[in-house]
Amino acid sequence: MNFLRRFHDIVSNQTLDFEDKIYNLLNFGLDVFNLEVGIVSKIDESSYVVLHAITPDNALLSGTVFDLQGTYCVHTLKAGSALAFHKASQSAIANHPCYINFQLESYIGAPIKIGDEIFGTVNFSSAKDSLAFNDDAYDYIELFAQWLGSELARSQTKEQLIKNSNTLLKLESVANIGTWEVDLIENKIYWSEQTKRIHQVSSDYQPVIEDALEFYKEGTSRESISQAVKNATEKGDKWHLDLQIVTAKNQTLWISTFGEAEFDGDRCIRLFGTFQDVTESILLREELKQKQAQAERLLEDRSMLLAKISHELRTPLNGITGMLTTLIDEHSEEVRAEKIKVALRSADILLNIINEVLDFSKINHGELKLEPTDFLLKTIFTDLTSLYTPLFKNTHVALKVENTIDDSFWAFSDNTRLSQITSNLLSNALKFTESGSVLLKTSIEHAKKSQSLNIEVADTGRGMSKGFLESLFSPFSQEVDAKNSKGGTGLGLAIVKELVEYMGGTICVKSTPNEGTTFLLNIPIELGKEQKQDSLIAAQDTDGSELSVLVVDDNDINRLVLHASLSKLNIKADSAVDGQDAILKCKQKHYDLIFMDCIMPILDGFEATKQLRADNICPKHETYIVAITANTSSQDKLACQQAGMDMFISKPFKLPTLEKAVINALEHNEKVS
Repeated sequence: MNFLRRFHDIVSNQTLDFEDKIYNLLNFGLDVFNLEVGIVSKIDESSYVVLHAITPDNALLSGTVFDLQGTYCVHTLKAGSALAFHKASQSAIANHPCYINFQLESYIGAPIKIGDEIFGTVNFSSAKDSLAFNDDAYDYIELFAQWLGSELARSQTKEQLIKNSNTLLKLESVANIGTWEVDLIENKIYWSEQTKRIHQVSSDYQPVIEDALEFYKEGTSRESISQAVKNATEKGDKWHLDLQIVTAKNQTLWISTFGEAEFDGDRCIRLFGTFQDVTESILLREELKQKQAQAERLLEDRSMLLAKISHELRTPLNGITGMLTTLIDEHSEEVRAEKIKVALRSADILLNIINEVLDFSKINHGELKLEPTDFLLKTIFTDLTSLYTPLFKNTHVALKVENTIDDSFWAFSDNTRLSQITSNLLSNALKFTESGSVLLKTSIEHAKKSQSLNIEVADTGRGMSKGFLESLFSPFSQEVDAKNSKGGTGLGLAIVKELVEYMGGTICVKSTPNEGTTFLLNIPIELGKEQKQDSLIAAQDTDGSELSVLVVDDNDINRLVLHASLSKLNIKADSAVDGQDAILKCKQKHYDLIFMDCIMPILDGFEATKQLRADNICPKHETYIVAITANTSSQDKLACQQAGMDMFISKPFKLPTLEKAVINALEHNEKVS
């Protein structure tokens, strides 16, 4: 029993580390067996590697490698248990390499096992004879081998745990996932390093249960986690929630928390789970939701637009086709003139609807662009007054105008959009006013370094309810009562608001039911440069008979309309059905003026113009080329200019615009001659 006591004293000594315990146990074995050499080895396939050794001269170093077949341990491993002999020279292994090389007479050894696997051996030997080994010796060597196997297994397990822990920490960091645990017996809480990082606390921070819940954002998030903890501890319910926390650095994050409970009988003793920062994915999810909602909204707008427009287009189309149909058999010049006016007015209404749809589409797709020019600001409102005055004549509504803008005030802005904004407001005011007046008031407001345009349009009409005012600028929004239903696309005011804000201005509205409505606009205006003004020539005074003109368009009706319009200016033009035909005709005959459609089959107007200019068939100083197209964007205008065209006219055109092109061509022709 003495050797067991000493063995126990060595292995249980907490002041010794593993290496010291092995050294002491080897020394103790040498004393017990009265031998000279003690070795702990590791078997690596056919190699015998010395891990620890005690020899008389300390010549055997750790790491020394022998051939396994040249050691007595090969027999120990074959036996699978403790093996010993005390007179090798007189035994069956007298010819073994170990005896021949080292003359070792005595040996006792045992295999070291980790689980079912052989790790190595522990053995003692000597060159001198020894007494036969008794059962205590076998017990000691077996006990020593078992202890070594147990300690090595624990060491490997510890190393693996450390490795796994390091791997887990890396995975936590990469995936932004932390772990946590709540010991309800000790009332303690544990956070992994990643959990602490997500909470933005120091690595030595020690959380307490009450404070941990305070990190959750007050309101829904804190209430949800509190309820989840309660359900887990009382009912054993697991939870997996996406909630918000406010970190120690006051940053709001989205986290995904998973938790479950551990019970001892009916008592909850532990809560544990994971904690992940999912801010990026939540924000991405919300962004996708917004985009989906926007797509659905656009789809709904499109459906409403198609339904609304298909209805609104029928009225002007009915006016055009109806009047033109009845003109066929009409012989009275006076009646014919009236019907033509109705048809033209219907055409204007149709064009306005189409323009509203195009503007709405541009706004929806972010393609709205301003095209500022230098112009006299007052003339816009003067022209609008002239345009709208006849419309008020046959009504019970008076048009009042207060235009205090200076006659010489040049502005740099988009005059077309300013006119469109004011025109829409005047049209609405007239539409919803049965009696009384409509006021158009314009002025310039000067600041130290800037100026802005004030526009006021006030009417004494039906007014609007408070509820409708809230959705006034929404697309397709119209207030209709049982007495008086007014038509329209419902896009006008939505477009007005977008245009005003796009120009950097503001719009507000005041309205009282049955008393009237007032729109107040303020739009920043840049100062413009004074421009040379061309005098307008009346259509009947323009004679283009001296010009050689070519009309290029693939559409028969478009060519017919253009020829009819040019005849008003004493022009008889030739025709080409596409760009290729135009080039052929220009090679055969010189033309002073060409009206070129842009979109045509075989060869479009852009390429045809480029070839005419590049091949010197129609040099720029000799031929004036006018683009005439249904495409009206600034990119289209730029493309026409880059192709070599001199002027841009959008379809449907009006005679004064066509006249301007002829005047330019005449002036161009005079310069050449």
